[in-house]
Amino acid sequence: MGFETTRKNFTEWEMKHLNQSLSFDDVWELGKEKYRYSTEDLKGIYVIQNNKTNRFYVGSSHHIFGRFKSHASLIKSGNHSYQEINEDFKRYGKESFVFKILTYCNNSQLHRFEKSWLQTYSEKAQLYNKAELDSWDKAKGRWARNRW
Repeated sequence: MGFETTRKNFTEWEMKHLNQSLSFDDVWELGKEKYRYSTEDLKGIYVIQNNKTNRFYVGSSHHIFGRFKSHASLIKSGNHSYQEINEDFKRYGKESFVFKILTYCNNSQLHRFEKSWLQTYSEKAQLYNKAELDSWDKAKGRWARNRW
């Protein structure tokens, strides 16, 4: 995709999970305490895909597996901030959702890479979080990203 990180070294753990589809159950397992320290500094861009509707949610995080667990918990409880995700989960079940890490990066690249991946997925498919891309350069969008 042309998103090259300035980061030079990647762990075996990171390479194992890059572009690998993770189910809801995988995400719950990786969110457990025993994995917390080995994954806590995995920064990068991820996607949550609904295989039934071919819709996507693209995000970034300073702790990808922790963020996956947070998304999974919110979706499972019906409290995700994007109501369409909650509705699709209720309609199609957890088997229809997969989580993937798109790329790892460092702090200085996080927001630039996220915007690029949002644009890439927006051109190919329907995004759950298209509103984030639409408001990216507006004051409210910048304010939300600066809170991270």
